[in-house]
Amino acid sequence: KKNIVKKCLEMISNISEDETKFKTFYEQFSKNIKLGIHEDSSQRQKLASFLRYETTKSEVPCSLDEYISRMKDDQKGIYYITGESKKSIESSPFLEKLKAKDLEVIYMIDPLDEYITQQLKDYNEKKLICITKENLVLEEENKEELEVLKKDYEGVCKFIKETLDD
Repeated sequence: KKNIVKKCLEMISNISEDETKFKTFYEQFSKNIKLGIHEDSSQRQKLASFLRYETTKSEVPCSLDEYISRMKDDQKGIYYITGESKKSIESSPFLEKLKAKDLEVIYMIDPLDEYITQQLKDYNEKKLICITKENLVLEEENKEELEVLKKDYEGVCKFIKETLDD
């Protein structure tokens, strides 16, 4: 069993060196690679290197390694969003904050991607971060600026609370 798995991984690795061959291969067997990530913990990282996704900055599906090479120095992890289709994801309000900060987000539109992210918590020491989860912290907020803003808009907030009441 181990030898077969090893030979398969070597074969996939060889195919992945040729973009056109790998594109055809990936279209046919991406679901199998994703199931392998979900089920085989010992080969999870190796199989994850074969994944390809479109991102906010790449129309052509790219690997997680390519995504990491484009990451900003202060970026905490690999940002991703799941959804039914690319069109529905692109209109998501969750993307606005990250686009404003010029951060790249991976589009995961396959239902199997939900299962992958449950098992694959990190890749190459970079944590996978879902942008739709609550308490997404992009960077340390400047507390002084926040206090100044609260003070500046205190009157407006009080007016709105009194006007809307219950």
